[in-house]
Amino acid sequence: MRVPRQRVLHLGLLPGRDSLILAAVTTDRWIILRGLTREVGHWGGFATTLAAAIPDAEIVPLELPGVGTLRDRPWPGDIAAAMEDVRARAGRATSGGRTFVFGMSLGGMVTMEWAARHTGELAGIVVGASSARDLSRPWQRMKPAALPAVLGGRVRRDVGAREEAIVRVVTNRADRWPDVSMRWSEIARLRPIRGAVARGQLAAAMRWNAPRNLAVPSLFLVGTTDRLVDASCSRALARRYAAPLVEHPTAGHDLSTDEPEWLAGEIARWHAGVAR
Repeated sequence: MRVPRQRVLHLGLLPGRDSLILAAVTTDRWIILRGLTREVGHWGGFATTLAAAIPDAEIVPLELPGVGTLRDRPWPGDIAAAMEDVRARAGRATSGGRTFVFGMSLGGMVTMEWAARHTGELAGIVVGASSARDLSRPWQRMKPAALPAVLGGRVRRDVGAREEAIVRVVTNRADRWPDVSMRWSEIARLRPIRGAVARGQLAAAMRWNAPRNLAVPSLFLVGTTDRLVDASCSRALARRYAAPLVEHPTAGHDLSTDEPEWLAGEIARWHAGVAR
């Protein structure tokens, strides 16, 4: 899914002339990345919500390798290799604006890796509900109560039951569980993720250590009541980088499903404050 670029035009008169001119304003772009075993389709309407919150930006959802429209490709092995794959497909901004990246969970690891290894390419990053091996304990990075849904679900033959179990762990909005479960089950039937990719993603995530430094503006977001990854993992990342952290008091792991307007609003406020 690619939200069409929204160009902002400034109308004005050249001094001493009667003619009307058009001057194109440069357009920032936001690349958004999903998490473990999730694809672009799992954003639901969030790309549109973010576009409304930052109307002068281009929103570009990209797949991680091995999922969604890239499901026939193998997982490249580790987070750094996945980052290079995403980076190659992202290309360069053509509008003259800046490039930002927002990554959720596993996508957040890819985002931080990109910012650390190719600092000059990004104007800033936002990371949602992520973690790192060198900063948090295994039982914080994946809570034991969530293991049956996340790991056991991979062997379930009933796609609907599997996705419903995942939804009930990663989201806290019980009022949305039936609709989200139905949509995610349809995605799983249309574009099932291969077991090797799921295992590869999980292994890469569990091995990943956070970069020592991030030389770009950064923001961390998390749901205080995340039932998959403890919120302390995001707090540890924010402390390492002396970066701001904003918590939603009732949201779960999947911030874009539980609180899309809040999430888009926090990203937009932060984006507005990043100096050009």
